[in-house]
Amino acid sequence: MTIERAVKNGHENLTTLERVLQLHGQFRRSLEPLRVTPLQAGVLLFLRNHPEAKVTDAADALVVRVPTVSDVLNDLVRKRWVTKRYSVEDRRVVCVQLSRRGHALALQIEERVPQVNATLAEEERKALGMTPKGSRA
Repeated sequence: MTIERAVKNGHENLTTLERVLQLHGQFRRSLEPLRVTPLQAGVLLFLRNHPEAKVTDAADALVVRVPTVSDVLNDLVRKRWVTKRYSVEDRRVVCVQLSRRGHALALQIEERVPQVNATLAEEERKALGMTPKGSRA
């Protein structure tokens, strides 16, 4: 349900959680043509900004458990969007980075983020702790 439909149905005061869930749905739908889930997109964007990151770094940044990120990364490796490298000092440490395909896909994902952000009203940006472009926090 879009915010406009919610207002028409007499639900004009959406909670922050409801709005976040709406944004998640919009983001998910914007990613469908790329055949990427929001979590996969989050991992790809994290790796774009943090080359040679460890799996644990990605899990911490995305606030998910290491096994969850490992499953996502295994799928991304299978799709040849990410490459893994094991540390020679400690085989438990796994570094991951985007492949060329992964870089191209991350750029396409980044193009879709402003489309979702554009649906946010200024008050919603403030409520979610986001600052408008060009302003300082």
